[in-house]
Amino acid sequence: MTNKTRNYTHVTAAAALLGMSSTPLLGAGFQLAERSVSGLGRAFSGEAAIADDASVIASNAAGMILLDDGALSVGLQYIKPDVDVQGVHPNPLVGNISDTDIAEDALVPYFYYSRKINDNLSAGFGMYSSFGLATEYSRAFSSVVGSETSEITTVTLNPSLAYRLNDQWTIGAGIDVLYAEGRLTNYLGGNKFFDLEGDDWSIGWNFGVLFEVSDRTRIGLQYRSSIDLQIEGTAEGILVGSTGAYKRDASLSIELPDVAELSIYHELNDKWAIHSDVTWTGWSKFKTLAPKVHAGIDPLLAVQENWEDSYRYAIGATYKHSEKVTFRCGLAYDETPVSDASRTLRIPDGDRIWASIGATIKLNDCYNLDLAYTHLFADDTRIGPNEPAFTGTAGGDVDLVGIGISGTF
Repeated sequence: MTNKTRNYTHVTAAAALLGMSSTPLLGAGFQLAERSVSGLGRAFSGEAAIADDASVIASNAAGMILLDDGALSVGLQYIKPDVDVQGVHPNPLVGNISDTDIAEDALVPYFYYSRKINDNLSAGFGMYSSFGLATEYSRAFSSVVGSETSEITTVTLNPSLAYRLNDQWTIGAGIDVLYAEGRLTNYLGGNKFFDLEGDDWSIGWNFGVLFEVSDRTRIGLQYRSSIDLQIEGTAEGILVGSTGAYKRDASLSIELPDVAELSIYHELNDKWAIHSDVTWTGWSKFKTLAPKVHAGIDPLLAVQENWEDSYRYAIGATYKHSEKVTFRCGLAYDETPVSDASRTLRIPDGDRIWASIGATIKLNDCYNLDLAYTHLFADDTRIGPNEPAFTGTAGGDVDLVGIGISGTF
């Protein structure tokens, strides 16, 4: 890198510093839809109304009333993204710049258990992740554009209750106890400009309704509240005036969005069922990402996001092949909350299409094996107006594979 190039990148440092990158094409923003393997196999269509295992706790607590006795669902989903960025730097001495495999692989586990107390009351507990990301640009790329590593991991602990009001109506409610930890780093010109790491606990709530139209048809509606996070930790780097072992106190405020989900499930006959889903996510709450370092330089770190509310539409089918084998499939269209005008390298998010298949194999009288595969398709997304050190595109695809055990006892 020449001296002229190095000087240019230092001038643009304050504008290109920091943001929360999401795993592009995976879910709206940095939301994770991966609540269960059974749901993955149908592209999460009809989740608030189906209640075929205990994972319904994460989709609509009221659905627990449909489960017999004790119900268990546990599993693991592997996410394999393949995302690249290609573009140019505004300084002609830098020219073309690109990076590959910027989104890291991830494992998303879950655990659910419910117990029917009596015919009208069920209780349950879920542990899963509803938000998360892990992206990392190469050091050579980040030294030119600024962004490097962005990670956030969340775990939700979700105790819930379901109460049957009558033969058709059931209500459910729960508490969302969320733990989050994250890290954001930025390198420019080979120098560490910013490195923040911290964590937080916070609480939200959820409420759901299940309406059984008939023995073959039901409708589910769930709402989950937004959750305010105040990630507290430490920061170091040139912009905070600390290096090496010396660090400053720092924090990052994030309001995770509220979510509403409407689902319909209908059995055509003893073999076939169809299901659909519309999910709204209130991402318009995510306006600014502004880390605070107790050194009076906060304005240098603020990034305007200005996200928009988004929708997800899904449709699927379930086929009961035999008493031992059930097949699923589904398609979904997932809108991005990031507009073309606000998209940056930190959040190169775009619309995507889910194509899913899955199966449940009955192992014995109590337990089932759940399997699922999903491929996410997306067009390249344009990056430019809101990114001072890069103009170009981000694109790729994602594979998801899940395996789990579910059953009643």
